[in-house]
Amino acid sequence: MSKTTALSLSERYADICRRAADGDPSARAIKIITEAVIEDKIHIDQLRLISDVNKKDGPIAAYELFLKFYQQPQQEGPALTAM
Repeated sequence: MSKTTALSLSERYADICRRAADGDPSARAIKIITEAVIEDKIHIDQLRLISDVNKKDGPIAAYELFLKFYQQPQQEGPALTAM
């Protein structure tokens, strides 16, 4: 990753954190999901499934799927048991 890309991502994440601290619910959700990926509590494939569910069934269904993935114990490799 180039320094420019890393700086851009860092600035965008800092902006999300500021907005989350100000009470923006969308920014709070993005921050929580980003931290879950960084901490390996959900895998990128699971994140893609969450995104697909959000597009198809809406944010409540996506949130429920996120919680399901977040709460399950992590196994070797991504556990892709969706819906």
